[in-house]
Amino acid sequence: MRKLSMFFLILAIGLLFVSCATLPIDGNGNGDDITNQVVINTFIGTVRESVEFLAYQDGKDGSWKKLSSTNGVYSFTPESVDGNFSIYAVNEWYDSWNEKFNYDIQIMNLNTTEGKEVPITFGYWPDTYDATLNLNFGSDFIGKNAGTFYGTMHGFPWFNTVDDLIWQLPKIPGTYDLVVLAGDQGDHYSKIYIERDRTITAGTDNEDISWSDFTDLTTYIATTTTEDADAWGELLVGGTTPVFTWYGGDSQLKIPQSLSSSDDLYALFVDLYDCENNIYKVFIKYTDYPSDIEILNTLPSSTWEKPVFSENTFTWNQYDPQISNHELRFYNTSLANTDWIITWDIVLSSGWLGSANSYEYEIPDLSGLEGWNASWYPDSQEVDSYHDFEAVSGTEDDLTKYLDPIAGMEESIVSY
Repeated sequence: MRKLSMFFLILAIGLLFVSCATLPIDGNGNGDDITNQVVINTFIGTVRESVEFLAYQDGKDGSWKKLSSTNGVYSFTPESVDGNFSIYAVNEWYDSWNEKFNYDIQIMNLNTTEGKEVPITFGYWPDTYDATLNLNFGSDFIGKNAGTFYGTMHGFPWFNTVDDLIWQLPKIPGTYDLVVLAGDQGDHYSKIYIERDRTITAGTDNEDISWSDFTDLTTYIATTTTEDADAWGELLVGGTTPVFTWYGGDSQLKIPQSLSSSDDLYALFVDLYDCENNIYKVFIKYTDYPSDIEILNTLPSSTWEKPVFSENTFTWNQYDPQISNHELRFYNTSLANTDWIITWDIVLSSGWLGSANSYEYEIPDLSGLEGWNASWYPDSQEVDSYHDFEAVSGTEDDLTKYLDPIAGMEESIVSY
């Protein structure tokens, strides 16, 4: 079982890296340490833009206030002496298949000590794309197959005839690393090609791909000696392009040293589903270049009672991962109505909650605020349980690092 729900996710990604891609936050979207200003950047996919509704609460008892934005940058100055604040963000999108409007809701409960720049990322599933990259493979690829990766887009062409040698990657315009894996049909990929910082603009672009452009790829071993646990690795080339393939045994893809970059990010996982306690747990180690053999045996503690949800209120006990240098950073839970037209993702940080043996949290009802839709507050008769409730711990105290991980950090998650 492989499951990972990351902060502000995304959530992710193939689990890993849908939400871990570096986001284009520039100078007018940064929090201000001098004035104590909090800045919220909302993204639809990787594009920063405004959402349907966004409100904040100063402290735990302050009044909710609606914020406006023209470019996806919202800001306010918290005045609560404890630094606590909350955000309620709603993204509306139209599901053309079912011909219905859907609402994705993210509720953040944070503290200024954990960061004053809050990126909120919503998923984006376009019907069409503004850009297309045509990869024109040479005739020496006939009889081979490939894996093509650019940003979050990927494809797996097989080259049987000359008609197969043009492969199209539809894409949202942007700049990412282009990666192609290739090898003989019926065998594992043996070669890799990387073009760093490849920019694609709206319209159609072309790139010629020759077998001579490729380098022999390498692998490493990710393994564990922990009974019933699984270990594996994932790769984010340039920090923005997830690349994956399948090998036998414990072998994992590694970029040859000659092509590697300090911007590349490897996530090394070990996970286990504890059947006795009905709890899932995972440990993640991030590095910019793994060793030839990575032995992963660390897992967070299973000692945690299952959180309770009733009448839009959560109650749960404090969690301790019992891993050296790992501190509890936040809890994350998700809900959905019966037909999944409305989903809620809720983050409760350790700074906002404070130190206690147990906690209680009630989902806020923002009735009366301009632009509020009553359906954005869960109907307790329809939404009577959560889909998952996670405790996320790690070595980084900056919570945004759990959205955009860096080499050297570790993360551990337990989930019901």
